[in-house]
Amino acid sequence: MNRYVRANRELWDAWTEINVHSAFYDVAGFKAAPSPLDTIVRAGLGDVTGASVLHLQCHFGLDTLRVALGGADVTGVDYSPRAIAYARGLAEELGVVARFIESDIYALPDVLDAQFDRVFASWGVLSWLPELAPWGRIVARYLRPGGTFFLAEGHPTLFVFETTADKTDLELRYPYFATPEPIVIPVTGNYADRTAQVSGTEYAFAHSLEEIVMALVDAGLQLVELREHDHIPWQQFPFMIERAPAEWVLPTDRPSLPLAFSLRAAKPRT
Repeated sequence: MNRYVRANRELWDAWTEINVHSAFYDVAGFKAAPSPLDTIVRAGLGDVTGASVLHLQCHFGLDTLRVALGGADVTGVDYSPRAIAYARGLAEELGVVARFIESDIYALPDVLDAQFDRVFASWGVLSWLPELAPWGRIVARYLRPGGTFFLAEGHPTLFVFETTADKTDLELRYPYFATPEPIVIPVTGNYADRTAQVSGTEYAFAHSLEEIVMALVDAGLQLVELREHDHIPWQQFPFMIERAPAEWVLPTDRPSLPLAFSLRAAKPRT
């Protein structure tokens, strides 16, 4: 684990404490009446009844538990020990059967020897990965022949922008293509609670759409579907509008941008 990944893991440990108590994740509401997966992930995963599912970079497991409640035999993986501890506690409290493993994604073969009908990852996962070629091989390693991988993520185009100083518009700030060193981003609070009294440094890794797709293709997977979406499940910029629950869009008076993408890739049967 390089120093940037280690620093990011420490940041996620701190963010986990924010997130489990935030209105954004609404853990109390989830305990009372578990909400479904967001529309993009729900459509991409489809019916999971009876399927074995591996959830990569699962954070503290809400989507993992949603998949379990959908009838899957599910395993969630995350490198934050604090997130995994919360995930296990939440599963036990709710009486939901789900397995959670603390591991850096690149080291997962050291602790998990299995294959799954489906592997998936969603929302805010790729920028934390220094290299995508080994990530693609990990995905392929854990799929059974005939199995499918699903990914929902913020569009790489989205992440090149930052808001202007007056918070009313966008300016080009970050690279689209991968760079030798990560992007250094000082942060206070986080996406779930911008007022939280936690400061740190995020080390983000840029990945183009081509790099993402080709990491999977080069690992032997076949691209089945690639979609671009005009909404994301969080408010990336302060002037975005919540068109529907967990569907944040740009105002209609702004030029349109792809805010998210999703893809499915399959492992050949032979």
